[in-house]
Amino acid sequence: MPGWPDVGRTDDHRLLEALRRGDAHAPASLYDAYADRLNDYAHSLLHDQDLAAEAVHDSLVIAHECVDRLTEPARLRAWLYALARTRSAARTGGRTPPHGAASPAVMDEPADPQLAAVVHEALGELGGHERQALDLSVRHELSTAEIGAVLGVTSRQAAGHLSKARGHVENSAAAIVLARTGRAHCPDLSALVDSGVGASWRDGPLSTALRKRLSRHISGCKVCVEGRERHVSADPLLTTIPIAFPPLSLRRHVIDTCVAPEREEDRAAILEQGDRFDKRGFPLAPAGHSGRRRSRRRRGSRDRRSSRTTFILLAAVFVFGTAGAATLIYGQAPERRLEAMNPAPAPPDAPVPTPEEDLLETDEPEETSPAPTSPSPTPSASPRARVTTAPRPPAARPTPAPTRSTTRQPPPAVLEMGCPGDLGAATGGAITLAARNAAVDWTATAPPGVTITPEQGRLKAEASVRITLTIVDPGSAGSGIVAFRSAAGNPTCRVSWSGTADSPPPEPPASPSPDPSAL
Repeated sequence: MPGWPDVGRTDDHRLLEALRRGDAHAPASLYDAYADRLNDYAHSLLHDQDLAAEAVHDSLVIAHECVDRLTEPARLRAWLYALARTRSAARTGGRTPPHGAASPAVMDEPADPQLAAVVHEALGELGGHERQALDLSVRHELSTAEIGAVLGVTSRQAAGHLSKARGHVENSAAAIVLARTGRAHCPDLSALVDSGVGASWRDGPLSTALRKRLSRHISGCKVCVEGRERHVSADPLLTTIPIAFPPLSLRRHVIDTCVAPEREEDRAAILEQGDRFDKRGFPLAPAGHSGRRRSRRRRGSRDRRSSRTTFILLAAVFVFGTAGAATLIYGQAPERRLEAMNPAPAPPDAPVPTPEEDLLETDEPEETSPAPTSPSPTPSASPRARVTTAPRPPAARPTPAPTRSTTRQPPPAVLEMGCPGDLGAATGGAITLAARNAAVDWTATAPPGVTITPEQGRLKAEASVRITLTIVDPGSAGSGIVAFRSAAGNPTCRVSWSGTADSPPPEPPASPSPDPSAL
């Protein structure tokens, strides 16, 4: 998806290692790599710029502090999106806000407003998992397994959500695309369009009811299905929705919360709210009304399982007790079995043993004289065996798990940037760079159509410098990203200009006066 830094899997591995070893520059690198992506995803869930920025801030702070919870390093990207999803849900109490109901972020105007409106409306008609699966697949390039990990479903369920969402959005957009270009190939489609908006329709708005009628026809018409497959695809359709970028102040806010000693209480408060993870290290949904319903269901399931377990244990005790009694009786000699089942009556004058005598006779072997020879000798009673249990060795004390050191390093060097954003009809602008806490070496890369001066330099601690931007062709509109690289972070500045067809050729920029503090 164009518009944010391209982060590969190798970059993810290096970023994860930097986080785990407590690298001082890891928070800045984490922000530069994923803040734009996570903010766009959070904005699609919340439809509010401020709430999305808060969710991204808390997600990155939790990722910095709890990275050791992640047991599968290859899933760092999915883990970050899952953090953004749970922190977004915490902002709404688990409720899904109406699609497009709140104040949006500052975005570009789409090239095809009518088609963008239809795509936006079709996304609002999808379920939450379906809409998120399509967004994560197309705009954020996550695999089906990663989408399942983010949404908390299986890969098969994620694939089903994605397939349903693609079909719905493509059918909805095909109602516009084929109404413009494919009416000559399908008389039925042409008749539906003419009956709904008139025979003179060429490129106007379609009502929601007519769009749904056209979508149902397209899904069941062989000619229209072929046309949809040729002209309509969900991947370019979702690019009609502009990216929601985070505010420029968010970068400094995230880095300060992660590393500043005076922000310890803020970090603790964020971790207290988000310190709920499963055995893989993925965040659990925040506690709420739906969570309580699930808890009651789980508690009822546990009670039923406990009842079944108790019944099985009682049955096992009964079976094994009966088997033990049978073994005690039938495991003896035939004569003893007869005596056990039919005991002989005691003589009238036989003394009745007291409990103490009975215990003594049972514990100590009785001295008996040799039995006289008889045709059917009776075996003598065997004394009860005593079982001596050897004392168990003391249990080894568990070795405490290693914990991360809480010692904070000095504040790292940070490269701050002031971005002009939209230049309007101007032929140039300026970007301000500032070094915080330590000296910083930097280099800049300009997009096509823009020249920058200077392209590299070194800033002393707390010094700043202005970078001059010049539009090569001020008569044409355009946009691009100026990327900076340094050991203190890799900020980017997205600039755009409207262009003026009758603008005079640009004058060569004056040489910028060097900042004495930056030399």
